[in-house]
Amino acid sequence: MAEILVLGGGVSGISAAYHARQAGREAVIFEARARYGGLLDHFHKEGYRFDNAVHFAFSKNEAYSEVLKKADLLTHRPEPYNYEQGRWLKHPVQNNLFPLPVEEKVEAIKGFIERPAQTEDPDYRQWLYEQFGKVIADRFPVRYTDKYWTVPPEKLSTIWIGNRLYRPSLDEVLYGAMTDSTPQTYYLPEMFYPRRGGFRAILDQLVKGLDLRTGKEAVRIDPSRRFVECRDGTREYYEYLISSVPLPEMGEMVEGAPEAVKEAASGLWATSIALVSIGLKVPEAGDHLWFYVYDRGILPARVHAPYRKSPDNVPEGCSSLQFETYFSRYKPLELSEETLVDHVAGAAEKMGLLDRTDIAVTDCRILPYANVVFERGMSAKRRVVLDFLTEQGILPVGRFGEWDYLWSDQSYLSGKKVENLPCML
Repeated sequence: MAEILVLGGGVSGISAAYHARQAGREAVIFEARARYGGLLDHFHKEGYRFDNAVHFAFSKNEAYSEVLKKADLLTHRPEPYNYEQGRWLKHPVQNNLFPLPVEEKVEAIKGFIERPAQTEDPDYRQWLYEQFGKVIADRFPVRYTDKYWTVPPEKLSTIWIGNRLYRPSLDEVLYGAMTDSTPQTYYLPEMFYPRRGGFRAILDQLVKGLDLRTGKEAVRIDPSRRFVECRDGTREYYEYLISSVPLPEMGEMVEGAPEAVKEAASGLWATSIALVSIGLKVPEAGDHLWFYVYDRGILPARVHAPYRKSPDNVPEGCSSLQFETYFSRYKPLELSEETLVDHVAGAAEKMGLLDRTDIAVTDCRILPYANVVFERGMSAKRRVVLDFLTEQGILPVGRFGEWDYLWSDQSYLSGKKVENLPCML
């Protein structure tokens, strides 16, 4: 019997087992895949390393900051860009309109000045109009919402926004329309990335000494008899269960879940990523660490350069790019992987990022869980499932266990909640 059984070997699950061990308690991690790391893991292709989508480390909390201090990290100053119709605009675009034609800047600024008054509990489209005006909103964040969240913005709530979208003053919009010498207004002053070993290297120091068992996919949880059954037919009994399993799966996995819980769980959904990675046999690809794409005719929403994060990610003298295309139950991916790679390579060439003759390797893979979608009404469904799990003595952790927009540092703190578990007498 495990004193503490943790389902999932991502950052939150590893954090839970790590903090249990720090408290002198025994914990076992079951990870369904052959490797730990979850979204923070990486893969190799002929000498090129690619993370599971773009990742950087940052934190304002002391606990995760201490973890980062022990890692050998490179420091990056965030300078993201935006690509739209052949133009490169600094990020955030709403206060960096300088590259646009004069008449388009005039219309955007007029729209900003005439933006509607703020209302209580607006949907996301209305919120965008209230913050940026209709012209800027429709041209940039509304388009991006369709690409990133896969639904129109009126389908979304605003509870996830926080400081993720910069809200400029009129002076800032005017200044950014007249010059490209604008101050950095990204919400983070600096970000970090491991010098060697990919982003997962941050977790490597936490995993040492933990009882982490891979290839152990949980398929059934019996909370009354306190055991987890795995796909391989084995059972593990526990005193406490920590779960980072995505909430939509828990409705069917937990024995005795009422129909109301199952219905609420099935109503929760996330986007998926079709991740296209390209390794190049030239030392430079593009000019930016990462950028966002607004053109509807180009499927990827976000692109980053792994070789710029760390030269350890590519063979010497080479470079790499990674493209994220999002899809969901409401916006299916209609291309085959081979066709998507061809589309991405063509789009990248059109954007001036690469020459197809320089491509050394390509890879396309699907990540089923990318971002929790904050559909209006989602919070109530989430609450039903979380309350049920709490009643069953199951502690949910992590982005998909808590079903929230958690960054890696927040997921780390989520796992740290294991310290609050009482001791069994």
